[in-house]
Amino acid sequence: MAQAYSPPLIGIYMPTYEPSPTHLKAAIESVLAQTETRWEMLIHDDASTIDVRAIVEPYLKDPRITFARSENRLGIGGNWNESLKMCHGERSRTTTPYIQLLFQDDTWHPHYLERALGILEAHPDIDFVSAAHEYRYEEGMKNNAVYEEVQRARSALQPGRHDGKEFLRMWIERELRPNLIGEPSFVMLRQSLMEQTGSFDTTMQQCLDTDMWLRCLLHGNIYILQESLGSFRVHPRGASARNEELGAGIYDRLRCFNHLIKVLPAGELKHIAVRARSKALVKMGVKFLKRFIQNFS
Repeated sequence: MAQAYSPPLIGIYMPTYEPSPTHLKAAIESVLAQTETRWEMLIHDDASTIDVRAIVEPYLKDPRITFARSENRLGIGGNWNESLKMCHGERSRTTTPYIQLLFQDDTWHPHYLERALGILEAHPDIDFVSAAHEYRYEEGMKNNAVYEEVQRARSALQPGRHDGKEFLRMWIERELRPNLIGEPSFVMLRQSLMEQTGSFDTTMQQCLDTDMWLRCLLHGNIYILQESLGSFRVHPRGASARNEELGAGIYDRLRCFNHLIKVLPAGELKHIAVRARSKALVKMGVKFLKRFIQNFS
């Protein structure tokens, strides 16, 4: 007897650009190894100079996986947004109730989708789930102070449900440092939440995810999973490493504050955000001044 068809619940989209074939295959293999199988995935390439389709061709035999390529470079945020448009817009085959990104360098442990989906299915008042994960340092990269700060701060969070506004207040009081919700590869969201928040800000280079999570917290509640369910690769060719080296997105955190303050209604939370922005601005000025003195001493 033929197995009954189960419609996909999770729309996975994997934005790629000049990927390492080894890393990309490992990412796809980690999807195929998931214990939760009710998903569909779009691999969307941002006009890479290498033939990404040839790399993923063997995986396209799985009817759940499709591939698309932009003719012109869209940039990080543009690629993410185009992927969402194709997965959940007019050109999609279905509209899945849950959304999940997976970057070309990252991998999931086999139970990731099952655990995240289980929480959202069991708790209608939870709008997105953030899971802990490891940082895998490769190609000579050493422990990064930024990622170490993220791990320390995130491991101190209370596991389970958090009211969105209360979590937002706590994060603002920390001056939006570090990224407590983490990389998009380990965050599953309801489609209905994304409809409220809108698309990623394509003008940001480093804090696109932080800006999105702030909007998500304004509209919904979050669940913190403290068990490690995947790996985030840190290597010289990764977007985060390149941005840090080039100083790209250095003002993005202040822009996140500005966006947030603009949409917050008048009240205590808005005042807290304004004060936190002022503190962050002073600290950033001191940091830049020290760097300037070091460069010319």
